[in-house]
Amino acid sequence: MTTARGKHLKFRFKPARIFLYLALFAYVFVALFPFFWMVKTSMTPTREIYNPKYLLVPKKAVLTHYIELLKKTLFLTYFRNSAFVSLFSTLITLVISILAAYSLTRFRYCGRVTIGRGILFIYLVPQVVLFIPLYIFITDLKLNNSLWSLILVYPTFTVPFCTWMLMGYFQSLPVDLEEAALVDGCGRMQALLRIVLPLAAPGIVTSGIFSFNLAWNNYLYALVFITRESRYTLPIGISQMIFGDVFLWGRIMAASVLTIIPAILFFSFIQKFIVQGLTAGAIK
Repeated sequence: MTTARGKHLKFRFKPARIFLYLALFAYVFVALFPFFWMVKTSMTPTREIYNPKYLLVPKKAVLTHYIELLKKTLFLTYFRNSAFVSLFSTLITLVISILAAYSLTRFRYCGRVTIGRGILFIYLVPQVVLFIPLYIFITDLKLNNSLWSLILVYPTFTVPFCTWMLMGYFQSLPVDLEEAALVDGCGRMQALLRIVLPLAAPGIVTSGIFSFNLAWNNYLYALVFITRESRYTLPIGISQMIFGDVFLWGRIMAASVLTIIPAILFFSFIQKFIVQGLTAGAIK
């Protein structure tokens, strides 16, 4: 009787499982198709791109667009600028966010809860509202057309969210470990560096990924603060490949492919540290 019931349940749930697989396949297809189209367009000859009978697979894959991109444009300069700005802004964001989140979760002072909520509200303020006062601020510092202007303004929208994220993570860590370290002679900064940060590694890495991704893809602030071509970042540099109503799709897609590769490699590399941080936190 049990065997018959098990077979009946297996038969009854089989259509649901098939539907689940179909739904997952449809989701993966929709999510990956733009990337497939981007790679395919970057390797398609220009004549085929503008052909009404545009095929899903090019008749002959070419690297012409990549060669033209590297030889006829300042793509490598754009790439270097984006990497410089993203790495430094992420470093600044993490330092400020870690100290702010630790202060708001471990110290008791007046207005602490209000400040914590206000940080999230600041993140919700649209970037378009802030770029005018920030532009005045950058102009007063005489940092126009400088990559340091972007490094200073990007944390205005990355620090609030990263601080809020790390506050929730620090609150989940036991305070007893820090108190034991303080009893053994450690100061607050030593307890933060030796106890809290190793345990909070997954949250810190996640915050770093968020900050790096926003800085890498930001368009508005780079457009406002940078007008010299040698200082362009990737989003602005790629937009310069549009001349009026003429879109150099092959070159644009080639630049887009080369732009997302570092982000994919970065996330794949960091993923190992996320797992290590989770297991290390569990053991400790």
